[in-house]
Amino acid sequence: MKKQTLGTLAALVIASGGAAQAEFKFSQTGYLRLGVGETEGSDFVKMQLNGAWTKYRLGNEADFYGEFGFNASTDLSNGSQIVGGIRYHIAGDSNDLRFSGDIETDIVLRELWVGYKGFGEGAFKDSTLWAGRRYYKRKDIHIIDFYYEDYSNFNGYGVGLENVKLGFGDLSVAAFTDEENTVVTLDGRIENIELGEDLIAEIGLAYAMVDEDQAGDEGFAIRAHLQKNNFYGGFLKGSLMYSEGAAWGFFGDGAAFAGSDRSLTRAQVHGLVPVGEKTELFFVGLHQVDNDDGNKTAWTSVGVRPQYTINDNFAVALEVGYDQVTEDGNTRDLTKTTLAGIYTFGKPGFWSRPQLRVFATHGGWSEVGAIDSQTAFGDETSGMSYGVQFETWF
Repeated sequence: MKKQTLGTLAALVIASGGAAQAEFKFSQTGYLRLGVGETEGSDFVKMQLNGAWTKYRLGNEADFYGEFGFNASTDLSNGSQIVGGIRYHIAGDSNDLRFSGDIETDIVLRELWVGYKGFGEGAFKDSTLWAGRRYYKRKDIHIIDFYYEDYSNFNGYGVGLENVKLGFGDLSVAAFTDEENTVVTLDGRIENIELGEDLIAEIGLAYAMVDEDQAGDEGFAIRAHLQKNNFYGGFLKGSLMYSEGAAWGFFGDGAAFAGSDRSLTRAQVHGLVPVGEKTELFFVGLHQVDNDDGNKTAWTSVGVRPQYTINDNFAVALEVGYDQVTEDGNTRDLTKTTLAGIYTFGKPGFWSRPQLRVFATHGGWSEVGAIDSQTAFGDETSGMSYGVQFETWF
């Protein structure tokens, strides 16, 4: 990690050498959520179904998490730019924030990259050649905090050329490897394909090669995404995705353990629409099948979060999420419901931050042991959590 950091910093110095007289422009970026709560009178725990890749997050995040960094750019005399960024994250157990605990945190480098943007006129005018570690074109579903496509290289590094204009869409290509060089992933995608009014498509293909000392096999991933803007005044996003072998999971770091008989198929739809003048409704539907040489694990998730604006400072949200996992012929499920009162600091709206929330969460599941925090509930198959949470981004 230390060598990688120094190498990228050196690249930044060399690349910006011709711009010694230019002025660098900096912009800050960050995110923070923290809070305290309790579950059944003891430590606060999340309610997440075993086999589900994530959870419905409102009133159900038993951790604190923050990201802090900045982006930088400088204009060159030829009209191009040197660009780059750095970002760290900090994370820990929210129960440590109570007076009874010691605070333990993990601080991790998430981004450190440099790029050259603008190659004259034509197709490469707004393209960027980059190298380093970065968040790369991630796609997420907000209310379950799930990155259903994430070729960011959190444990390694990458290089790429992005946003080459093709006339019918924008081409980006990149290569990633994990820190131990066990998997090399090549990714290509065409974004911003206009299919009609407010209808935009994206297609992507990844190929992953695995080191011969690893258990996995080479593999590929193919993805198709569709976005409808101005969908009843909001937006709608849908995806169909398939991956196998070392490309299993749609990750930039790859899956060195996955053989050619391991595949993951995923379909999702989510969006946000206004309902009346004061209510916004976020919805999600997701289904995926993990096929490990004929042993299939299917995960289905559906949920909604309506948020009602009372005035400029106050709102209320209700989140209801249902998860089901079928594995080895057995089915388990979890229904999680949260009611939250929200102080919006004079910034109303679903996406406005900061927010201070007071919440009550109820969960009910099909059988003892169906969730990963069963210990907190003894032999019960339902329970309650209460707490306060602050969230902001900038």
